[in-house]
Amino acid sequence: MKFFDSADERQLQERGLTINDALQQIHQFTHDTQPARLDRACTVGDGILSLSGSDCFAYQRIYETERVRKTLLKFVPASGAASRMFKHLYNYSADNVSELTEEFIVNFQRFPFRRSLKQAMAEKGLDLDAMEADNKWNEIFDFMLMPHGLHYDDQLKGLVVFHAYQEEIRTAFDEHLHEAMGYAKQYNGSCRLHFTLAPHHIERVSAYFDQKLKQFDYDHFEISYSTQSSATDTLALTKDNAPFRDEHGQLMFRPSGHGALIRNLQQLDADVIFIKNIDNVTTQHQLDQTIVYKQVLAGLLLDLRNKINQLLDGLEQQRESSLEEALEFIQAWFQPGLPLGMSREQLTQYATLRLDRPLRVCGMVRNEGEPGGGPFWVRMQGGYISKQIVEKSQVDLNDVQQSKILASSTHFNPVDIVCSIKNRAGENYQLDEFIDYTSGFVSEKFAQGQVIKALEWPGLWNGAMALWNTVFVEVPVSTFNPVKTVNDLLRPGHQA
Repeated sequence: MKFFDSADERQLQERGLTINDALQQIHQFTHDTQPARLDRACTVGDGILSLSGSDCFAYQRIYETERVRKTLLKFVPASGAASRMFKHLYNYSADNVSELTEEFIVNFQRFPFRRSLKQAMAEKGLDLDAMEADNKWNEIFDFMLMPHGLHYDDQLKGLVVFHAYQEEIRTAFDEHLHEAMGYAKQYNGSCRLHFTLAPHHIERVSAYFDQKLKQFDYDHFEISYSTQSSATDTLALTKDNAPFRDEHGQLMFRPSGHGALIRNLQQLDADVIFIKNIDNVTTQHQLDQTIVYKQVLAGLLLDLRNKINQLLDGLEQQRESSLEEALEFIQAWFQPGLPLGMSREQLTQYATLRLDRPLRVCGMVRNEGEPGGGPFWVRMQGGYISKQIVEKSQVDLNDVQQSKILASSTHFNPVDIVCSIKNRAGENYQLDEFIDYTSGFVSEKFAQGQVIKALEWPGLWNGAMALWNTVFVEVPVSTFNPVKTVNDLLRPGHQA
């Protein structure tokens, strides 16, 4: 069957793709994608490190010593839309109030953006206090969400006011700057952050930071941006796995999920990269523990990277006992068991390949019911088991045994990652060589009156980093303060 014509070829070329790329993409998702095979959940003592106070102190000291010679960067995927935070406020009716909306109204005085809302309404001749007393919630919500007010309906989550202090209010973007000063400041005093955004948001966010940095004289910040490449978008398919076309007969493409940001990560130049979600921040007076554990994770990362480089040097120079030390290190930190039936030369090649790859240290919090992925031992295609962050969508829930293992997870992935993407020569690894392409997934969506298949590349901290060397460390739940709905701003971690 011929899927594509010359017009399709031109459309693909505009996206930096060939017909062969498109066919390979279709084959990838229709034939190669498969669910993760969970072996067991990672637990403390079996895949998750629980560090003592003295361990934390030692790794903090390592970081403080090493950071003066390292380039540091904080990487924040920041393209999330605020509209999802407020969805329970849409179509409000006094006759049918949801539990979340009731909680919002009862606690309205405690929300940090109320100060901004009151000022914006006053500029239009409206009195928020009076409207609140008269229970005019339809009008209040309308002013919060619509263009004539705060316009949170069409706002980036990073630009929503998250915290109100006595002298100032701060958005999620603001808090990321203040937090980064605690652990990502370089020896020369500069603090580098990189945000990924949708193309149409860059101008708005750049202008916001320009104004903010001038206002507070933050000349030591270096802020950069990138967008998710359209070349990573994936074809929408019909239920029969043929390319889906829009009303004009053109191929339909869809964003392929945050796993596409592995390309953005590839372009960064830093020895230590901190990765954190845009909505996971806390107030200034509660930052200490977050900063300490970021330093601890980074110290462990640098200690492991130094030891790995020493082992690789020893293997290359064929030093006595280097192979035994390398194999012991691999089993202790990354992968239990050894391949059988190999010669010493083959084991040296195995150890070199196993060590010479990107490295990540991931904080894990105790599972308290938050939605999202967790740490598991996964049986990979080669038959070996490997530590992976796995999302529920990657698991075959029709398999009773797999569902039981998923439910047994004790820890949750808060996206608290410190990583090293440079090799011994100081060059970036080719990160696309360390992706498990089988871990992408297919979901069903509704478009133009019919069900279509949407294809997503392996997630950024799931399959896109599946072949990295990985270490999981237990961190306090106080370091994890996500904002999925606006009501989460009522949690202690967001109340200044």
